[in-house]
Amino acid sequence: MTRTANALLIFVAHLLLLALGGAALAVPEIMLARVAQLAGPLDTRDWLMRGFGAGMIALSLALWIDTRRAEGHPVTGLLWLMGAGLTACFLLYAQQLGGWWIDDAGITFSYARSLAEGAGLTFQPGQPPTEGYSSTLWMATLALAHLLTFDIPMAAKTIGLALTVLTLWISMTWVWRVTESALAMVLSVAAIGTAPTVVWATSGQEHALQALLLLLIAVAAHLRLWRLPVALLLSLLVWTRPETPLIVIAVFVTALWMTHRQEGRIRLWRNLILAALPFAAFVGLMAFRLHYFGDPFPNPYHAKTSASSLAGLINPFGGGWRYVWAGVQDSGVLLLLPLVLVVGAGDSLPRRWLIFAALAGHIGFVVWAKGDWMGQYRFLMPVLPLIVLPAVMAIDHAFSLRARAWLATIASIALFANTLTQLDRFDADPTTPLAVVSEIGQNFAKVAEKMTIQTPLLAHHDAGAISYERSIGLVDLGGLVDRDVARNMANADFLRAYIFEQTQPHFIFGARNFAAASGFLDGPELARDYVPLRFPNHPIMESDYSHIRRDAVQEADGITLTRAPDGTLTAVIVTDLAP
Repeated sequence: MTRTANALLIFVAHLLLLALGGAALAVPEIMLARVAQLAGPLDTRDWLMRGFGAGMIALSLALWIDTRRAEGHPVTGLLWLMGAGLTACFLLYAQQLGGWWIDDAGITFSYARSLAEGAGLTFQPGQPPTEGYSSTLWMATLALAHLLTFDIPMAAKTIGLALTVLTLWISMTWVWRVTESALAMVLSVAAIGTAPTVVWATSGQEHALQALLLLLIAVAAHLRLWRLPVALLLSLLVWTRPETPLIVIAVFVTALWMTHRQEGRIRLWRNLILAALPFAAFVGLMAFRLHYFGDPFPNPYHAKTSASSLAGLINPFGGGWRYVWAGVQDSGVLLLLPLVLVVGAGDSLPRRWLIFAALAGHIGFVVWAKGDWMGQYRFLMPVLPLIVLPAVMAIDHAFSLRARAWLATIASIALFANTLTQLDRFDADPTTPLAVVSEIGQNFAKVAEKMTIQTPLLAHHDAGAISYERSIGLVDLGGLVDRDVARNMANADFLRAYIFEQTQPHFIFGARNFAAASGFLDGPELARDYVPLRFPNHPIMESDYSHIRRDAVQEADGITLTRAPDGTLTAVIVTDLAP
């Protein structure tokens, strides 16, 4: 192809991207009507199309920037403009989930609130100290936000989005310094900012912080003055996520191998800081847990490891590996995965192998844990930069200028479009919204108020909103805030005694999962002590188990009691929750 024909083709592509982006921003409803297989109604999906439009405008700018740079023109101002467009793309996609937090985040919110209000590390004031959160550093950050009078859920969402924007800008800067290609920058953001990143940056959980720390580890390795910075970052990561020791081991072993390959010697003492500082952070955290909670491990460890096994690590068709493969496929990152192993002569050994070590440590945990039941691959989200950036930078080594331009353009369009459809699907059926669990807890509190039940107690497997809002007391059948349930998740005999004899909650609600999967509710105790409780006018109150304790039932307005011919109470039907 001649230079003139190539320039003409780029000009036409530039105009088409501008037209597509402008239409998506200006008339999103009309553009959405042309998109097939959307899961939700068109009139609630405007933010998704606006995000896609901003991505197309940024991609058009990238084509122009790379063309001007090839002709020797300055492009600094245009790069900033393109970065702003990519940031807008991500934030507009995120706005689609502006009203969603996952209920599990509410658990961390509840501990942050208790700590900031002087009640200690407990999910509700007056309860014994237990560690139900997964991230000490994230919980402390939200407690500080509450002390500064910020709303905890909004602070969590805002900080998560800000940290992700920072992750995207660091990624863009790194890619530009290696490739000097604006199209490669766009491809990086399109691949990192896919649906898993958008969902879990907005969720209220700590994964945006984890992703930033992992990226900074890769950057520190790239700069070669990396041992102390990497050790400090790994120490922070220890306080952020419980699987970090696996990453520390992988990075330390890789550092020993690297020095042996480069110098012919292992250099144990030079690399020891990579293990020593994170180990000290880990020992400090364990000692605090043992002193404060009386247990060196948090409740999530006991609750979530019962189904994990080392055998899953060597089964490529097992749950953990299936989770990883499905994640890279659904996110669209599969488009770039073959490029991860492409290495050019100018590639940096520390950069490449330390990234792979951190990635391997994290994926090892994911496979061992058999993935995760939540939508959009939260365990994959933090390592997306570690997958994407080596792939994008490999394009610079392995392809001609023209080939990589078209590869980056086509792949970026596909990724932006895939993010739109994946977010639409998730928004139509989001994972356990905090607002839904909040309404469930409030509904049971209203029933308790109608029946004048004092200090009502609900046994339920979703603990976040109920713990945070404190509308009703809680026995957590998910085990995250209840140490006894967490340690005996599969022990039906223990759970029968614990629920029916010791705690005796006024209400039992939920599905056949978590502690209920043990079958402890299948015995005679449930029918003996409890009666079905129905909410025919409230679809979200439908469940496998919805019961009220027999001795707590009282006549009340808006509540109908049904009885057998012998007078035995058979059901309680709530027709009106108004006071």
